[in-house]
Parts: sequence; structure tokens; C-alpha cells
Amino acid sequence: MAISDIPEFVKVGPGDLIRAEDWNGVQQQTRQTMRTHHHNRPFGTPPNDSGTSDDAEQIDSDGIADGAITASKLAPNSVTSAAIPSNAINTGQLADNAVDTSKIANSAVTSAKLSFATVASGSFTLNAGLTSDQLVQQNAKAGSVLLPNVFLSSSSGGSQSQVIAQFVYTQVPGIPAVNVFLRFANTGTSAATIIWKVLTFAS
Repeated sequence: MAISDIPEFVKVGPGDLIRAEDWNGVQQQTRQTMRTHHHNRPFGTPPNDSGTSDDAEQIDSDGIADGAITASKLAPNSVTSAAIPSNAINTGQLADNAVDTSKIANSAVTSAKLSFATVASGSFTLNAGLTSDQLVQQNAKAGSVLLPNVFLSSSSGGSQSQVIAQFVYTQVPGIPAVNVFLRFANTGTSAATIIWKVLTFAS
């Protein structure tokens, strides 16, 4: 860094006497410079030694000790979404229970954001007036969420097929295991070809 072109506080020449007021003035101006100097010069740019203001170089990340910046050092709303890189916040960065329903905008969670797993699926033809139980899950866990998806792919004969689907839970006395079935009942007059699937939330 250049030194010769930095302006003096009190300019003297060879053989000049340094008076008390000069020395005191140098001390005062030195303290004033320390009070008013700013780290606002872009990092890596050379200083302007002939300037009238003391613009020190900005502090880079190496000049900040690990853990030195705490939440109390941040002004309210100082960190905006534009300052956070994409994918910077992952599940490991979120505290337990940090996101509650009030933080989720209405209609923000769409089907594309949900991950499902197939518990069971199948297809079969059910004649008019008959009932069929299709096994969904053996040894089901308490509290599991099961989501049925049923579709009639075709009907034949008669005037109309009408299929009712409902969950049925079975348990043998003395045995803790619970089995889950989908019971289909065709109350119409036409045979129905049924495609079904039961989903749950992926773990």
C-alpha cells in the first residue's frame, strides 16, 4: 500500500519544532479517524490514499470468527429469501416442529408435493349382486393412514353396475394381528371390471 501520498494530519518539514498543540492535534485526529473509519471499500480493491475519508476494506468471511454472528446480531428481516441460495435449507436445518400449519400458505401443498407408497393394488371383475373382499394389508399398524383409489374400467350386461367399496378390519380373538381388506359390493345389474389401489404416505 502506498504511504507517501497519504495526507498528513499536521505537515512539518525538516528542522521544524513539534509544538504541544501539534502533538495533541495529531492524537485527536488519530482518535477521530479510528472512530469514523468504515469497512466499506469492496474487498480486494486498492485503497485511495489521497482520499479524505478513511474507507477500510470490507471484512471477508475469514475475518469473522466461527460462531461470532448470532441471531441477536441480525436486524429484524435482514435476511430475505433473495439472500438464501436455492436448496440451502434442508430438513437438517429446521428445528423439530419449526414448521406449523400457520407457516404453510393455503393451497401450497399440492399432490406433486406429497409422496405416496402403494400398499396393495389389483383388478378383477365383479358380477352383479356379488361381494368380494380384497386383501390390503396383513398385520396392519395402528394409526396408519390408508387411502383407497377405485375405478370401474368397464361394465357388461344388464343396465348398470354400481360398486360400493369400504374397508373391513378383521382380528382373531387372542391374536393381536389385524388384517385389512377392501370389500367390494356390486349392487347393480351389470358386471363391473374394477381397478383398485390403496396408498399410504411414504415414510
